[in-house]
Amino acid sequence: MKISSHNTIKADAEEWRRLPPVHASMTSNDLAKETGTNKDNLVSHDLAQKTYARLNDVYAQRLCDNWTEDAEPAKHVFEDLAIAAYVIELWRSLYHISPKSEGPDSSRSKFPGFVDMACGNGVLVYVLLMEGYTGLGIDAQRRKSWKTFPEFIQDRLIERVLIPKPFIDAIGRDDDGSNHKLGDYPEGTFIISNHADELTVWTPLMAALAHPAAPLPFLAIPCCSHSLSGDRYRYLPPQKENISQGLKENEPGSQNNSTIDQHAQPASGDLKALRLLKQKEKTEEGISESMYGSLAAKTMETAKVIGYEVQRHQLQIPSTRNIGIIGSQSASNSKNKDFELDIMGIVQRECEMDGGIEVAAQKWVARVQHLQTGISEDVKMH
Repeated sequence: MKISSHNTIKADAEEWRRLPPVHASMTSNDLAKETGTNKDNLVSHDLAQKTYARLNDVYAQRLCDNWTEDAEPAKHVFEDLAIAAYVIELWRSLYHISPKSEGPDSSRSKFPGFVDMACGNGVLVYVLLMEGYTGLGIDAQRRKSWKTFPEFIQDRLIERVLIPKPFIDAIGRDDDGSNHKLGDYPEGTFIISNHADELTVWTPLMAALAHPAAPLPFLAIPCCSHSLSGDRYRYLPPQKENISQGLKENEPGSQNNSTIDQHAQPASGDLKALRLLKQKEKTEEGISESMYGSLAAKTMETAKVIGYEVQRHQLQIPSTRNIGIIGSQSASNSKNKDFELDIMGIVQRECEMDGGIEVAAQKWVARVQHLQTGISEDVKMH
């Protein structure tokens, strides 16, 4: 099955080579050393707030005035500016680089580039590129907002689906050039997975498979909870979870995962009990027991199992979906000759609840085709 695309992998690789020169002098092993020290101060809250204020002054009005998406601009613009501020300060800490607004910085050549692998409206990519960082944004659907950006920004926003390599291998699907490969980019490329939904738990797996000898570092900001097949799915809280356990949407005990509410409401209407429940939801325990907290825990656990050094940060952004997960590769697992087979084993176990990896792969392919064409197809099971 061929999925139409405006670009080819070769064109993407050529585009990457035309970007300003960068040198992958800091690998994910180097990042692990950085993140292993001074963890609590990896991103300065004060610096992030100052950077957010500057980005707001520079970009907010233009972005709101030129907004073309159906969603309300205020939430998306200011949230993406806050995330951009966090990313800039994270990179300052990890790579010792500064945005171009602060003047020439010879150390900026240490930065190996970024890929936002579900860039949506493109605002985050736009701001980071304007701030002097090299990178690309990928999304399955071209957005109306992309046309509002300067041409050189549009050239770095790519309409392309992402089909994980284990799924391509499982169903024997020929690579017709419509699938984007993270492995096409330099070692050390920083992966951003911002509210990437179906790609969230895949993020550490795909980042590791892109460069098995030196898995790519990543920042994942989870949002909606999905299994590896892309189905809506509620993972069990971490203290109760096995590697492949959870509750699929509408299964008994799932509390109807299609709804926003994560906890049952007091049946008696007891206001005191309701207040206590709401207070608990704001605690660490309450967050970890929520669908969102369980998704974040699952993503972190998946990354740890394959050898990533993992940190969790609460981002200062105007959203309740504000957990940032930073992954950098330790020096151990990626040197294992069976590393890729180990990851494949994890994927196979996770896909058992969908009826096996082939069934999960078919679901994924059908979903991405629907995203690009708007035409729903029945999933053909092998």
